[in-house]
Amino acid sequence: MELLVLGCVTPYPRPGQPCSGYLVSEGDTHIVLDCGSGTFAALQEHLSPAQVTALWISHLHPDHSADLLAWSNWALNTPHAPRIQVYGPPGWAQRLNHMLSGTPDTTLVDSIFDTHELHDHHTTTHGNLTLTTRAVQHSIPAYGVRIHNATTHLAYSGDTGPCDALIDLAQHTDFFICEAGTTTPSPHHTTPDQATHTALTAGAHHLLLTHLAPTLNPTTTQPTAIPTTIASAGWRWTSP
Repeated sequence: MELLVLGCVTPYPRPGQPCSGYLVSEGDTHIVLDCGSGTFAALQEHLSPAQVTALWISHLHPDHSADLLAWSNWALNTPHAPRIQVYGPPGWAQRLNHMLSGTPDTTLVDSIFDTHELHDHHTTTHGNLTLTTRAVQHSIPAYGVRIHNATTHLAYSGDTGPCDALIDLAQHTDFFICEAGTTTPSPHHTTPDQATHTALTAGAHHLLLTHLAPTLNPTTTQPTAIPTTIASAGWRWTSP
């Protein structure tokens, strides 16, 4: 299993620094977790959009979902574009359809994507990768996901405050991608210390801190209680 960070900044992209997006791959299976502003362009530095198997969207804040518009424009304007599987929170297709066409149905979106709505404990498999979704704690409906194959387990928090579902997602994972979107405890985001505590409680082997609050300094935000990496665009991880 391979992980590529497409982007990880919040709340808006900077030059060369897209918002949240992560590419998880095994062989010919490529899953994009979140597509925040700037990630569609970043993806094309590594992979053609036509090679992507599925998009999985944690929630509908723009730093995690805005490039659904770019994906739509690509699908609408690319002859013979493949129908990519897209998983997102309830209502995502209606909201995207309304932005594209001004209508409240899902006709246009359904014509270009295979659409699915997430729910707690939703499970799907693509190639050798199985994705299990959990509802997490944020200011709007939001989800985290656990991805595994025969030998490797990876978890991604999406945006969330500390919660039991987050610990369940991270349980004994080889790699835990956790947001650190706040410097002080909040019901909607996680501090670096809370992310570290969650990883230790869950028995995760390696922590990737991502989505750092703008006031956090990546060079000084480095927990020592567990092997930890600070995410940056273009960073890669490959399972042993």
